[in-house]
Amino acid sequence: MNQRQKNSKRSSIGLAGRAFAYGTILILSQLGISAQTVTKQLKLSTEETVKRSLESNFNLQNLRFELVKSDSGFLKSESKYSWKIVSDNSFNQTILPFNQNNVFTGNKISNDTIKGGIEKTIRTTGTYFKLEAGNTRFDSNAFEDKSNPFTASFSGLGLPPLYTGFIRLTFSQDLLKNSFGLQSRNEEKILTKQGEIARNQVSQQISQAIVDALLDFWDYSIKLHSLKTYRKLQENVKDIRNLTMRKQSLGLSESFEVNQWNSLLAQADSQLETAIVQKDEAKRKLARNLRLDDNTELSEETDLLEDIPSKPDYAADLTVAYQKRADYQNALRQKEIAEVLLKNAKNDQLPSLTVSGYAASQAQTLVSPEKNYTDPADGVGSLKYKDYQTKVALSYPIFDKGVYAGRRDSEIGVKQANLQEQDIKNQVRDDVRTRIDSLEASYRIYKNSIITERESQNYYNGVLRSFRQGRMDAVSVKNALDTLVRDQLSLTQAKVNFNIDLMRYYIAKNTLLERFDLDVDKLLPNLQ
Repeated sequence: MNQRQKNSKRSSIGLAGRAFAYGTILILSQLGISAQTVTKQLKLSTEETVKRSLESNFNLQNLRFELVKSDSGFLKSESKYSWKIVSDNSFNQTILPFNQNNVFTGNKISNDTIKGGIEKTIRTTGTYFKLEAGNTRFDSNAFEDKSNPFTASFSGLGLPPLYTGFIRLTFSQDLLKNSFGLQSRNEEKILTKQGEIARNQVSQQISQAIVDALLDFWDYSIKLHSLKTYRKLQENVKDIRNLTMRKQSLGLSESFEVNQWNSLLAQADSQLETAIVQKDEAKRKLARNLRLDDNTELSEETDLLEDIPSKPDYAADLTVAYQKRADYQNALRQKEIAEVLLKNAKNDQLPSLTVSGYAASQAQTLVSPEKNYTDPADGVGSLKYKDYQTKVALSYPIFDKGVYAGRRDSEIGVKQANLQEQDIKNQVRDDVRTRIDSLEASYRIYKNSIITERESQNYYNGVLRSFRQGRMDAVSVKNALDTLVRDQLSLTQAKVNFNIDLMRYYIAKNTLLERFDLDVDKLLPNLQ
């Protein structure tokens, strides 16, 4: 009997120990799961949304890279004005059968040249110059063949290799068609204007992409407020249903009224479930576009504006729009480009008169190539032995239909640019006026929605109070509740619409980047 008690006691202790161990493991595992699933809450503001969009949104990232490439055409054109190191080396050897024609020149001749230097085209004048230095080695076997009696008798005339060193300056200048680089400078102006056009276009696209990113944020805000509204609707319907059931128990309501509120409660539950799904979907889309962590919980507070920061002034806003709108500024630049193209077309009708040539100082020696540069008396530095050449080339198009067509098209381009400028100017004027009207209208609608929602809330509270006192029927309560829900949803939509119209108003003036304290240069991504 004692042995059984001991065994039973041991068994109880073992079970207790295992239970304690399992419990400890379970608690630790729960703590581990809790530690792994800790969520961090993010209060997402409008400025924070814009900042994260610039860093994460694919479209905005792509546009920022396009912004970097906006001056590529101009930079590539600069290459023709850069300094260049040039080298030109040639090795030539001629071997002919020995005959009377090459008795004095030799039948085996080598002529090798090694030269190098720098060249550049000057942007301001269009002048091309090249400065180079080099050596030419000339060697002939004339009078070196001792097996030939005739040449052997003149072996004293045979020479070792002859080295000719030189320093040469080459230049070229157009005096008429491309007078002192006029056309090249005009082409540079065109590329500069085209780079500015591309930069303005990308800046405008970035502003629009920012608004598109904010639309996702505002859509989440709408779904969030809708969820709050439907959750409150469910609570109100449930309270009224419970109140109706108590009144039924007192004989103050009919059973079918309870049935009606049961139906409305089921309908409110369905609307709440739909609102939850829509809110989660909007949240996932926003988190995906902003590249938020999966365990990030967005705060239910939003900072949608409720007032216009500064009252719109049509005259002042129109002036700002003309100064900053990308489409209008690009139209002005297109007009300037057309005028420059016309100047170049007129210059194409002029003759091309080019003056070119070179001047060189040279020296010769039989000693070594270095001797031509180290000898102060007869080397190239002495400037004793010179080589000059000047050439004047003239080319004039006669009955060239292509040149005529180029000027005609350029004149048409100027007229088209003037028409486009006027058309876009009118578009900007109408757009600014429309955006101001829309902003002021949406602001008034939003303020009216606030009044409407407040009055509907007061009306609903009064109807519900009277219903509790038995002075109102269920139909009146239902209608008041439907009106309140509709007005609350309308208030949320009106608030978002007001913020959307405010952003579009900034876009109409092209001041959206300034609104968020963003400079175009700050948008350039780090390419390292």
